[in-house]
Amino acid sequence: MSTRAKLGGICLLSYAIGVLLSPYILPVDFFTGIIIGPLFVSTANNNNNDQHSSSSSSLEGKKDNDDNVTIIKPVNLDELKYTATYQQIIGNNNNDDDDPFFDVDIVLHRNGEPDPCVSQYQQQQQQQQQQQMMMKKGGIASIFKKMLDRLGIYTSNDTTDAADDAHADKNIIHNKESFFSPLSKSILQSAEQFDTQISFDSKYDLDAILTHTFAIQTNPSIFPPNDILSSCGPNWVKPTQQQQQQQHYLDGNSQLNYNALSSMIKYCDMGIDRTPIQPDHEHLVRVPYARSLPCHFHTREGVRVTSLRQLADLAREVKTKTTKSVQGTCKVDDHHDKDEKTKDQTCLTTTTSSRNDNESDRKELHLYAVSAGRVFMFAPKYVGEIFELPHVKGPEGLPVSLEVMSLNPRVFDIYNFFDRSESAAIVDKALKETTETHRMKRSTTGASSHSLNSKRTSENGFDTHGKEAMIVKHRCMDILGFDEYVESLTDGLQVLRYNKTTGYYSHMDWIDDHYKKEEHNYDSAGVGSNRFATILLYMSDLKEGDGGETLFSHGWPIGQPEEDHVPLNVALETLRESGDVEGILKRDSWEEKMVANCRTRLAVRPHSSRAVLFYSQHPDGSVDDSSLHGGCPVIKGEKWAANLWVWNAPRNGFPGSPKNQHVVEKKRAANKSPEHDVQKHATFYNTKSDESMMNAQLFFQDTFWGLYGFDDPPLGVNTFEGHKWYVRVDGEVVKSFIIGKEKNQEFNI
Repeated sequence: MSTRAKLGGICLLSYAIGVLLSPYILPVDFFTGIIIGPLFVSTANNNNNDQHSSSSSSLEGKKDNDDNVTIIKPVNLDELKYTATYQQIIGNNNNDDDDPFFDVDIVLHRNGEPDPCVSQYQQQQQQQQQQQMMMKKGGIASIFKKMLDRLGIYTSNDTTDAADDAHADKNIIHNKESFFSPLSKSILQSAEQFDTQISFDSKYDLDAILTHTFAIQTNPSIFPPNDILSSCGPNWVKPTQQQQQQQHYLDGNSQLNYNALSSMIKYCDMGIDRTPIQPDHEHLVRVPYARSLPCHFHTREGVRVTSLRQLADLAREVKTKTTKSVQGTCKVDDHHDKDEKTKDQTCLTTTTSSRNDNESDRKELHLYAVSAGRVFMFAPKYVGEIFELPHVKGPEGLPVSLEVMSLNPRVFDIYNFFDRSESAAIVDKALKETTETHRMKRSTTGASSHSLNSKRTSENGFDTHGKEAMIVKHRCMDILGFDEYVESLTDGLQVLRYNKTTGYYSHMDWIDDHYKKEEHNYDSAGVGSNRFATILLYMSDLKEGDGGETLFSHGWPIGQPEEDHVPLNVALETLRESGDVEGILKRDSWEEKMVANCRTRLAVRPHSSRAVLFYSQHPDGSVDDSSLHGGCPVIKGEKWAANLWVWNAPRNGFPGSPKNQHVVEKKRAANKSPEHDVQKHATFYNTKSDESMMNAQLFFQDTFWGLYGFDDPPLGVNTFEGHKWYVRVDGEVVKSFIIGKEKNQEFNI
């Protein structure tokens, strides 16, 4: 056989092998700039017993009759069952200008991280540019293009040139694929993986679709392990060798090819031992094939993406965004002098700039992926950074915004959060409260909240359901990235009064139960719940030197160079030389040391209607030790404040809150907790037969649960035998219910 014939045979064999193996090495649509390869390179059987499972691949194997070779061809978008619905939602009318995702790069972040873990299409854009250059060169490149066309791999991004070609295939030009962006194609093919009906208007379906879509882009079996596109994996492994060697729980699933498992899938589903159960847990839709829980996605400003239409609007917004100023005026009370007005204004006018259009015509839509069961957290990058929150409206409709005060701890000033009239109403109600659990009295500490502490000398009371308190609580939840208000995630509004010399030693809001002696599970890094965020509200004006600041013991003054940091011994000496606390505070007392630290460390000075946010947890639920803080003793005057603690999952006392089972069993054996034997379901109906119940409210013990009036829907709750529920009208208890032994119970008013 001649050398030429041998060479031809080798080339033909290489071509055939390449055709057979290419779908398993590169995404099939590699040359059109969109990755549509399967999420997992595996032929394992699916588990059909779960809520959703994948019954087919996004790619369909077809027989080539001429060559008698099985090849993989792209799916025709016309044949996908959600194409028409998708097109209607995003407003695509067979015009590539109508797809809002054209020229928009999805930049993905892990929750709480300012730097992206992946720019979804940055590598695809390079591929597109290389492809266009190759096609323009002609020669062998043109032959290669014809080979791709022969395999059904069309260069849809080059349709403009093709339209001018007299020999162009009209069927290809007018195929719907040319009118959809790469992201739209990926979303459509991800939606095809679900074997039950899905809705683009369901946030739970959309979470699973987007998780699947983005996991395709971050699949380590497609990209090199060190590629940026593989960096969206778990980030909560502690730096010990033993823990670093532990596999993710999904690795133990024998039905998965876990070497090809997207690292993002492991990030989104932290596992049964690290996923707190939220009130809506049963509504979560699992990601096809992996059967894993999905992430939920938020904007930089915390807005949760709940529908495809909203995602399309966000894409249009970043494409049309221009430099503009946020309108609104700062409200300052008349009794402030000119200097005080400058220092104490409670709103901020800021400017936001669009991306430099001279650098690129493409825009970036930044999305923050939050693991299932976890809560969104802002991702500050530098001190002074502004987060404008137009979706949150403060008093009189003024726009709310955040300014970063510190990165470690993570502390934010909140502008336009509340005003003096709301402040006065909250204080007035606290002073009039008479119930033992809510009235103003000496503050306590600890998980049980019954212990007096000599280093906490303030007074406090709680407002759980007052008009202004509920407005503030809803506003807090809006700021923190919740798309729905969930009462079980909030404490009552704690109202605080500090008289002269009173304060609170540095402490954590996160409740420490290291040995798990309490019935409630406070281990928020696992499946427990704890306080993850605190919003402080200041209701008094204190001048510099009056004390009463909120001290962050691990922080330093804004903008202060490290060489200017003042140690405690020097701060104490300076304080004593000033004579400011002489005769007021005892020498070497914790109060004196607090005042010294307050003048040299990061401290927030109170003024009426000022608000501050800080986090007590990291995004993975572990405690943030840098959030240590305290209330500096008041030197002059009186300080009124309030705070709202927000929990990462249902808090202690609410049905569905996490428990330490060994404590439950121990109490059950001692016959101390019959209410935990079997969970019950109770539904509360207002029959509208009693006019006095028109504006009723339902309470679990002393905790507001929900509106129970004529115009409100029935309230369904999971509860336990012996739990007491109360009906209040105008703050007064008018009726009570006690949960019995039946599994399902109904109560009427």
